[in-house]
Amino acid sequence: MTDGRIRTGLRRPTEADQPPIAAVVDHWFAGRKVWPLVARAWFRHFAGTSWIAEDDAGRPRGFLIGYRSPERPAEAILHLVAVDPNHRRHGLGRTLVEAFLVDAMAGGAAVARAVAWPDDPIAIAFFHSLGFEPEEGPGSQRLYGVPAWPDYELPGEDRAVLVRRLAPGDEGAVENRTID
Repeated sequence: MTDGRIRTGLRRPTEADQPPIAAVVDHWFAGRKVWPLVARAWFRHFAGTSWIAEDDAGRPRGFLIGYRSPERPAEAILHLVAVDPNHRRHGLGRTLVEAFLVDAMAGGAAVARAVAWPDDPIAIAFFHSLGFEPEEGPGSQRLYGVPAWPDYELPGEDRAVLVRRLAPGDEGAVENRTID
């Protein structure tokens, strides 16, 4: 392209995508150690509900790993979503989440849930811009100004749980969408 923009397309991940994603994911999360969250099993067993965004050369520019809960089939879970910091602010993260939500709704999900570190204002703002709201309840407290659960995953691993109710009209044809 002559204007310097890189075209990005969406596709389903394969197991072969795991090593290149694992190699960059900590950088994409500003040094936070998240590589254990992209184990090979996610790419093997949840490819049909997850997405990869790549440029014309096949380099990953973003990904979303998600699934419908087997125990709570009306819930869709965004396990992890990330975009290369050099390719943010162009709608790529939004497109990944929208593609996931379209799939989830088609499968009968009525709510989507994601977790984020409450000390990550970029993630909190991103999910908020997509209509997700922090969940509050017994045991939650304001951490870094966000309703969150202390020790949600493990001691010292606090999380904000973000929820979006899914409604008719949220669907949009985004599969195989190209983002400029």
